[in-house]
Amino acid sequence: MSTTGRMRVGAIDIGSNSIRLLVADVEGRGEGPGGVETVARAGEVCRLGRGVGRSGAIAEDLAQRAGALAGEFARRARALGARHIVLGATAAIRNATNGTEVADIIGRQVGLPVRVLSGDQEAQLVYRSVVLGLGARASRNACIVFDIGGGSTEVVSGVGAGAGRWTSLPFGAVSLTEAFLHSNPPADHEVRALRGEVRREVMHGCASMPERVPLLAGVGGTVTVLAALDRGIEAYDPSLLEGWSVRRERLAELVARIVGARHEERMDWPIIGEGRADIVAAGALAVEILVERFPSAGLVCSTQGLRYGLVRIAAEESRADVRPRD
Repeated sequence: MSTTGRMRVGAIDIGSNSIRLLVADVEGRGEGPGGVETVARAGEVCRLGRGVGRSGAIAEDLAQRAGALAGEFARRARALGARHIVLGATAAIRNATNGTEVADIIGRQVGLPVRVLSGDQEAQLVYRSVVLGLGARASRNACIVFDIGGGSTEVVSGVGAGAGRWTSLPFGAVSLTEAFLHSNPPADHEVRALRGEVRREVMHGCASMPERVPLLAGVGGTVTVLAALDRGIEAYDPSLLEGWSVRRERLAELVARIVGARHEERMDWPIIGEGRADIVAAGALAVEILVERFPSAGLVCSTQGLRYGLVRIAAEESRADVRPRD
């Protein structure tokens, strides 16, 4: 810990598509400008949720790979001086029939417990992280925040940093791809079927939320791809993407470009690459429906999702000395 009172901690987000690391210096509760200072962040595609929609279970080889990746990230965090590391798992493990066993496999490889987050916990952490990351533009306004993952999509409404209503919708970029998009590029009837399913889930799950708010923000790989394409950058750079707003008209053009491209073409786009090329079309179509449901001037990109909430938990636990035994 430095003389400024900051504490270096780590977080590993075990998602349905990717596993992500964040090492950060956190001051106090990590709120306000400069409350969380990124030291290192990384991500690797694991596709933990592959096939869960069909079989209900996570394959053992995927669980072992997730454990290996999480273990490598934990070693990296410790080498950077992280005093405490929190592992949080989301939809794939939460929904799988063998989720408890998979969490145990990963935990043994890392040497730390895996916390399987409820939909409520995930939504609350994501919302607060996004609003705090966006700063003044979000802290005084009514907001809708959504996080589209591989197996679920969390949507939260609130005012400033205070989350209000939330819902966890049962679809993500991986699950939608597996259920609907089988042609290359996706056929028109596949796109129509996907849009219809997402629209039904959004209209039902978000029925109690406001019709519109001053700020609509999204987090997740699909959102960062859309923002990067809009801004014309080829390499992921959070400093160029955080807070970037994609206009509604422009979003429709970008979605059409992604969906109309062949898988091989998308793989050649540097900002997408092999790990996301096969699922980004489904993710983009889902984002388009969410923007349709919550009209606003544009979609604001956030790069500070769940792992930023997890590092705040890590810092609080380390300060209070109440962390679980490693």
